[in-house]
Amino acid sequence: MAEKVKQENTIIKSDFYKELKTQRGIIESQLIFSLYGDTNYFFDYPVNPNDISNPMWRFYYHMLKEMVEDRGLKTLDAVSVGAYVNSKEEKIQKAYSEAGGYETIEKGIAIVEKENVDSYYNELQRYKTLMKLTEMGFPIKQNWDKYQEMDLETLNEVLEGLIAEAFVDSQFGNDRVEEMFADVDEMLKEADEGIAQGLPLGSPLMDSIQNGLALGNITMLAANSGVGKTFLTTLLHIQSSINNEEPVLIIANEEEKSRYVQGLLTAYINARHKGAMFNKNRFLRGSFTDEEWEYLNEAKEWYLRKVSEGLVRFVNMNEFSMAKTIRLIKKYARLYDVRYFILDTLKLDNDTYSRVNDSSWLQLQQNMVKLYNVIKPSNLNVHVWVTTQMTKTNRRARYLDQSMIGMAKNITDVVSSLILVRMASQSEVSGKNAIKVVNSKGHSEMLDEDNDYMIVFWDKNRQGQTNRQVVLEVDRGLNLIRDVGKTQINNDLE
Repeated sequence: MAEKVKQENTIIKSDFYKELKTQRGIIESQLIFSLYGDTNYFFDYPVNPNDISNPMWRFYYHMLKEMVEDRGLKTLDAVSVGAYVNSKEEKIQKAYSEAGGYETIEKGIAIVEKENVDSYYNELQRYKTLMKLTEMGFPIKQNWDKYQEMDLETLNEVLEGLIAEAFVDSQFGNDRVEEMFADVDEMLKEADEGIAQGLPLGSPLMDSIQNGLALGNITMLAANSGVGKTFLTTLLHIQSSINNEEPVLIIANEEEKSRYVQGLLTAYINARHKGAMFNKNRFLRGSFTDEEWEYLNEAKEWYLRKVSEGLVRFVNMNEFSMAKTIRLIKKYARLYDVRYFILDTLKLDNDTYSRVNDSSWLQLQQNMVKLYNVIKPSNLNVHVWVTTQMTKTNRRARYLDQSMIGMAKNITDVVSSLILVRMASQSEVSGKNAIKVVNSKGHSEMLDEDNDYMIVFWDKNRQGQTNRQVVLEVDRGLNLIRDVGKTQINNDLE
């Protein structure tokens, strides 16, 4: 331990490390003065004050943060900054004066090009990473001529490649030539134990077609906006992960963590208390009754007992990037043995939003191939549940298939199961055109026109059939689903 501390002290005292720190300090000043010059950038480029290594720039950032976040200042000038400083205690005023006061800010704003704020922000992240890698003993100095020109993502890929090369003869997902029947006994044993099936879905009827979420595969759930992709993800996957005590990482880019928690609490209350009728819109209105508080506390305590540390992890991705998604999957699969991942919702990478074209859809397809290459059985062997949106032009389609995903339909090439969902129309529920539904006992099931139903289609299913659809009774307010039965809707190609 003492030797390790001595080595770390030697590193941070080296001339190379000091130079990295100096460069990082310059970039910190450029970023901070850009934010002073245009406070509209402040919320676009979040910085943890602890990530600012230079004490003076950290001081100026703390000031900026308080003026913009707490006091709501839109424009910062000598008068507004001076008024802020004069309202603070004497030691703050003294520190401000010793740092050069507003003159330092004014000079900094004049020097930086605030339009380059994105570059400054990315450079700060890069130098923070380079310093951390140096502290950990990576040979950054020895390869500085090469590394100093790399952006953060390229650096990550290069270092990952070096680590993979070090394990070239190990089991870390490398191509190996094997005898076809060498492990046949183990394969039969695992098949007998049902290991290949993977995590069961929260709907036994759907599971009879899907046959579980098998490792090494991607399951895609597609629906139009507002139908209930997150609703189904919560009840079919997250709830099953909790009930089966199977760790899962949720990577979200549309819904906040609180919405998933609210959905789970609502589902518990209405499943345990049939007459509770606790609608999740109560979280919007507030002012819970005493009875509602009893329900909520009971549900909360159940989840706190049931969900152990690390069982359900959540990350909100502010700007979607498949590269970041893949890095998260690699990290949690390798370090924490997580085997199930949820990506809610699949999107184009954030940097393509402003120029969506045919190349963008090609990139999305390539991103899915990259994702599959990471999670497939010969690599990490984990499962990813992906939600995506169907095109608005197909809202009235009766039969759902991969063409409903529009220009992005080729993303399904690497998907093992493609599940598409729509609400049943009123004419399908009752009347002469009502669909025929057969329940799990082989009896016809009548649908109630006062209830809502979802019809679940499979366009691709490597683990089962695709010629039958499942009908679910749903209450998206109470967060409840009930298996009703199977039906068969003809694909009218004309």
